[in-house]
Amino acid sequence: MASKILKGDLPELMENILNNLNDDIHSLHSCTLVSRHWCKMSIPILWQEPFLFERKPSFISNYFSSLGEYEKFFLKRCGINEEFSKTLFDYAIFLKVLNLWKFKCNVDDWIKLFKSKSHNDDDTSSYHIINLIFKLLIESGAILLKFSLCFSKSLEFKPEIFYSLGQNVQFFSQIQHLSLVLVDLNIESATTWLRALAKNVTKIRTLKFCEVDYNGHVHHVNDMLPLIHSFIYIIKSQEQLRKFSLFGVCYITKFHGIISALESQKNSLQEFRIDNCDFSAEFEVLNNCKNLEILRIMYCNSILSKLSNILDYKISTLELIDETIDAQAIALILKKSGILLQRLSLESDHEINEEPLLIEAIKSFCPNITCLRISGFVFSTQFIELIGNFQKLQFLSLWCNTNGIPEEELKIRIIKFSEILPLTLENIYLEHWLQKYLDIFLNHCNTPLKKLSIYEIYNEKIFKALVEFCIRIKTLNYVSVGIYLKLDDNFKKELETYVTLVPYKHTDDGF
Repeated sequence: MASKILKGDLPELMENILNNLNDDIHSLHSCTLVSRHWCKMSIPILWQEPFLFERKPSFISNYFSSLGEYEKFFLKRCGINEEFSKTLFDYAIFLKVLNLWKFKCNVDDWIKLFKSKSHNDDDTSSYHIINLIFKLLIESGAILLKFSLCFSKSLEFKPEIFYSLGQNVQFFSQIQHLSLVLVDLNIESATTWLRALAKNVTKIRTLKFCEVDYNGHVHHVNDMLPLIHSFIYIIKSQEQLRKFSLFGVCYITKFHGIISALESQKNSLQEFRIDNCDFSAEFEVLNNCKNLEILRIMYCNSILSKLSNILDYKISTLELIDETIDAQAIALILKKSGILLQRLSLESDHEINEEPLLIEAIKSFCPNITCLRISGFVFSTQFIELIGNFQKLQFLSLWCNTNGIPEEELKIRIIKFSEILPLTLENIYLEHWLQKYLDIFLNHCNTPLKKLSIYEIYNEKIFKALVEFCIRIKTLNYVSVGIYLKLDDNFKKELETYVTLVPYKHTDDGF
């Protein structure tokens, strides 16, 4: 089979393999050098999301290989005197993912790289070149699947861009993931963008609306109404919206129908996230969304008690992050969700009010937890017993408060915690709170883990405990290390004879 893949006889299998390397740019580059067939398969994947901050901006020159005389003259007027050679591929057509802010930053870096030093900067070069490249992408035949649109006065577009979008409807027509980010907002421009999207976009599955006004400017609601109405129209136009997120929309004291518009998606909506927003009676519409499974509430503690009272549905995933956590409000949500709840994330920046009440609620109502992420809880005996109570737990991420616990008592609790872990547990993430006593944990843990994530291997005692754990627990496949780059080379070399070492990734945490 390997020879068939090398020869290109199994294109579908080959494509699946390469798609799994999507985040590994270096490996994809290597694949382009294997053979002509591998090159043809790898290049489209490599160029579907080119505008990442990690890449050098020189790649943008490849988009200019077939410029007309007018465009070449235009670039020279902007101080770009480069001669662009022909390329083997039409790279623009491979574009699938576009973040407009990253796009702007990449183009600005490219201009700095190629702009003639003798050219007087009139602050318009960036504006004209960004519009030129974006128009080129629109007219290339590319079809976007994921689009992040940033509304900012430093990122403006010419009327001809919207005309080009109207003539090339395929560019937007297949978008499945749309993010709308408001920075220093030009309301008229933002409304034009939303109207252009509303005409052609009906297949969105994930919709995010975020306001991050760094200048602290608050827009008057009356000025925002055309924008809000266009956004509502986009919500209602979708065939099957599954995920909806609203971030920090501080200028909307009333949602003016944004949340109520989700009634049109009651048969498809599966996930709802609200971040740093005020309470509204419009949230009651979520009770009509019978397929809603995931609820994420970030920094909305002031409205949590009201939400818990009006919402009457059961969910499988609950994520709550705030400075302080209201145990009574969460306990009510847990009671309603009961045995259906499988993933629970509770993170507090400071303290958890009535923590014993919350622990008892989790223990009483939620026996089927498979993924648990906890931050801010006291490392008490009650909490340790709670962890041992879960008979289906597969993933565990912990950051516990150990302040005020005498050292000898803390060691006893760590031993008990190590021994009480469910045998179903496969992945555990232990932040630096346990770092000093990591060897104690490893020496007493008998759970057949597949992946262990730790903050640091900073001394020989922890290193030896980890080696012995690998030898004793033969199921361990991966060790994820937070400070991976500072890992001692000798430690790394010997550990890799027992287990695969990988950098820590928050995206691997089961949520």
